[in-house]
Amino acid sequence: MIFYCFLVTANDAVVALAERIAGSETTFVYKMNQKAKALGLKNTYFKNSTGLDIEGHYSSAKDMSIIAKELIKHKKILEYSSKYESYLREKSNKKFWLVNTNKLIKSYEGMDGLKTGYTKNAGYCLTSTAKRNNQRLISVIMGEETSKIRNKETEDLLNYGFNLYQTRTILKKGKVVYKYTNDKSNVIKTDVILKEDVNILEKKGHKRNNIKYKVKMFNKELPIKKGDTVGKIEIYENNKLINKKDLTVKKDIKKASIFRLYLNNIINFLVGNY
Repeated sequence: MIFYCFLVTANDAVVALAERIAGSETTFVYKMNQKAKALGLKNTYFKNSTGLDIEGHYSSAKDMSIIAKELIKHKKILEYSSKYESYLREKSNKKFWLVNTNKLIKSYEGMDGLKTGYTKNAGYCLTSTAKRNNQRLISVIMGEETSKIRNKETEDLLNYGFNLYQTRTILKKGKVVYKYTNDKSNVIKTDVILKEDVNILEKKGHKRNNIKYKVKMFNKELPIKKGDTVGKIEIYENNKLINKKDLTVKKDIKKASIFRLYLNNIINFLVGNY
């Protein structure tokens, strides 16, 4: 009965949070579906914010893995999902002890998230992530009869990935991959760099070759701040797209002053750009 009350409280909290963010749960669910569309999810549609069974509310293992991949970009989530046990209101006389429903946090090496679930229709589910030797894997298990089977299937799937595959970094975060040119800015050329490492997945003992990349820049209005996404780098293997990452500028770019515009014109004239 205590466990059931906790579930009700958690779902009530989700609805309250949805109402706080969007004004109503209906509006929040609309935003959820807009985000799902933006992420390219093909088999997901939300009808509520809690995930409880309702006609027309559905998702798939692949879509859940995409959601998980997006979620772990926010580093704070792993700080919370990796805790096995903790207190709420610890410094008050109403402290409440919480234990993570993902028991693999305690027993599986590298496990630091993410979310368990159970409903009558969905069965026992677990979308998890674990990191070993700079390689992070995501596992999605759905529709199991018990939490014990769910956990065992998760372990088997992650073991398969860690045993057979490895991650290789081919381009490092901060690497200059392009020169941004804008004669209306305070600098004529600016380095364009990777916002994060570019990694590829390989079977152990089988190095992937014929890797090439293309840089695609967006039309961005000035000013541009370091950290703003200004383009994408696309990674190809044998002309097949296998990965893509965001690009940013190495330094802030501001609009040029009148004097700077004049100076830029002189420089362009001297180097033969006109």
